[in-house]
Amino acid sequence: MPPKLGQIVETVLYTSDVGKLAAWYKDVLGLTPFIEFPAVVGFSLPNNTILLLFDRATTTKDKVSEGGVIPNHGAETSFGQHIAFACADANELDEWEKHFQDQKVEIAGRMQWEKGGKSVYVRDCEGHLIEIMTRGVWVVY
Repeated sequence: MPPKLGQIVETVLYTSDVGKLAAWYKDVLGLTPFIEFPAVVGFSLPNNTILLLFDRATTTKDKVSEGGVIPNHGAETSFGQHIAFACADANELDEWEKHFQDQKVEIAGRMQWEKGGKSVYVRDCEGHLIEIMTRGVWVVY
């Protein structure tokens, strides 16, 4: 049996314009970067999790250093990448919907889940599908 896994620590979205995508996350979601370089911007999120935005052109080859090797990784296009953020409850989800409308961000979809949870979906400026969800979507959340 394998050792126990912990929570997901980092999520990466790949982009051709790190600055533009980072500006969307700053302006629309109100995130503040903890690291900001031309090829990567990192945002610290609750529960010790991280969102990283990588320039997809910089992740196509292994990165070799004295510390070791980071294998190549990435996505050629933005479509298909998805991230879901938690919110406290349905009232807070309503606040997010209003915020997106105020920011002129189109709501791509809404979902009322069988377990009682709700989700609102938008696309960031590159087409990544962003979900804000309440508890009651999954057995574990």
